[in-house]
Amino acid sequence: MHFQSVTEGITLDDSPTGTVMAQIMMVFAQFERETIQRRVTDNYFARAKTGMYLGGRPPFGFDKGETFVDGRRTACYVPNPQQAALMAELYERYLLDGATLGSLVRWLNANGYRTARGGSWSTLPLGRLLRNPAFVQADAAVYQYLQSKGATMNDPVEAYSQQRGCYCYAPLGSALPEKRPTTRKFTDLSSSFVTLAPHTGIVDAALWLAVQHKLDQNRALKRSGSGSHSWLSGLMKCQKCGYAISVVRKPSGMHGHYINCGGHKRGNSICPGRSRVITLEEIESAAEAQLLIFLKSYRAVEIRIRQRRSIRANQLEADIARQEDEIQQLTQNLAHIREVDVIHIISAQIQKAHNRLAMLKAQRDALLYEGPSADLEPYFEAVLEEWQDYTIAEKKKIAKAAIERVLVDDNAIHIIFRAAYGS
Repeated sequence: MHFQSVTEGITLDDSPTGTVMAQIMMVFAQFERETIQRRVTDNYFARAKTGMYLGGRPPFGFDKGETFVDGRRTACYVPNPQQAALMAELYERYLLDGATLGSLVRWLNANGYRTARGGSWSTLPLGRLLRNPAFVQADAAVYQYLQSKGATMNDPVEAYSQQRGCYCYAPLGSALPEKRPTTRKFTDLSSSFVTLAPHTGIVDAALWLAVQHKLDQNRALKRSGSGSHSWLSGLMKCQKCGYAISVVRKPSGMHGHYINCGGHKRGNSICPGRSRVITLEEIESAAEAQLLIFLKSYRAVEIRIRQRRSIRANQLEADIARQEDEIQQLTQNLAHIREVDVIHIISAQIQKAHNRLAMLKAQRDALLYEGPSADLEPYFEAVLEEWQDYTIAEKKKIAKAAIERVLVDDNAIHIIFRAAYGS
C-alpha cells in the first residue's frame, strides 16, 4: 500500500525515495506543531504579564467578575463576602498556638462549612488556599518572599503597594522537563511566574507572610520531632551530610542511646558516619547547657510588637529588595573578574552596599516594631529553675521556639539559635 499525490508529484511507498520523503514530511509536521505550541505559549505569557485572566475556576473566597486591563475586557476575581470573611478568619485561626491544618479542617467540617464545590474540607486543598497569593494585599515583603521561593516576578517591586492580590501561574509547556513545577502547588515556585492581579487582596501582608512562614516550618519538619526519646527530635542534623539524625534502639550494655543520620543509612558514599561513638545524652547535655545560657541572656530583652506595615515601611522594603539585587549582581560580576584593581573596587562597592542594606533594615525595623508589652521575666525564671522537672514534650516545645538546628560533628556539637527574641 502506498500514497501518491498527483498534484504535488509525491509518492510515499516502501522505496528509498518514498521513505526519505515521508521522513522529511514528518520532520516539517513536527516543526509546525512545535511552532504553533510556542505561539500559544507566548500569547499565554503576554496575557499573563499584563494581568489578564487565564481561565479556570476562582479559588474559594472569590467569584468571577469583569474588569478592563489596558483597555481590554477580561475576567477577574471578585471577593465573595461570606467566603472572603471565612478565609480571613482561617488565616487568623491558623496562627493560634497549637493550630494545624488538620485542626482547621475539623473545625470547618464540624461547623458545616463546605468547599466551593459543596464538598467536605481536607488538608491538601486548605493548605493550597492558605498559600495562594491571590488573597494577600501584596507589598514589598511579599515580593521578596515569592522571589526567594524561585518565582519570576513580572512587575517591579515598586508596584507592590499593599493593595492588589497576585496571580501565580506555571505553564507546563514552557518549562524544561527537569524544571517543570511539582504537584506541590504554591510550594515550589521555581518555574512559576507572579503578576499583580487587578483585584484587591483580602488579607494583610503581615498576616499572610506569618502564615507562610508557619507552613514552611511545618513542611520542613514534616514528621520529624515526633520522637519520644529526645526533646531535640527534629532539630538534630549531621554536620557532614546535612541529613536528620534519629535515635535508634539502645544496644544492650550501652550507657546511652545510639544515634544515626539519614545519609549514613543511605550508604557510606553519602555519609561515612562518625569516627567515634556519640550518644544522645552527650548531645542533649551540650544543647541544654547552651540553651539555658541563651535563655539567661534573653530573659531581660524587650519584647517588641510588630506593627502594620506603613507606606514608608513598604518603601523601605522595596529599597531593601533593590539593594539585595544590587549586591547579588555585584557578587556575580566579581566572580568573572581577574584584575586585582577591579576586584578591590567591586569589593568596596559590595561592602558599601551591605552597609546601606543594614541601615535600611534598621530603619524598617524601627517602623515595624514598638516597645515592650508583657513582662516575661517570671516565665524565663520558671524555665531556668524548673527545667530538670519538665517532661520531654515540654522541653521540646521550648527547644523548638529557641533553636533552629543542632549540628552534630565528630568533635563538636553546634547549636544554631533562631533570631533573638524581639527582633
